[in-house]
Amino acid sequence: MLMSTTELKEKIKKAIEQIPESAPEKLLQDILGYIQDVNGKIAKKAQYDQYVDEIIAEDKEVFRRLAE
Repeated sequence: MLMSTTELKEKIKKAIEQIPESAPEKLLQDILGYIQDVNGKIAKKAQYDQYVDEIIAEDKEVFRRLAE
């Protein structure tokens, strides 16, 4: 069963809330670092997607001629 992004984020939030207060600080730092890495990768992918869209838009005529 596939879940929506909203459902997945809600499950992640619930899982984080269940981490006991006694959890080692290092573990929490690792989790935070992982989440920050994921957010950075998402932002980079969005930026790359935008670059590709711009390149395609700029070269649309060239691509059209190549396709002929």
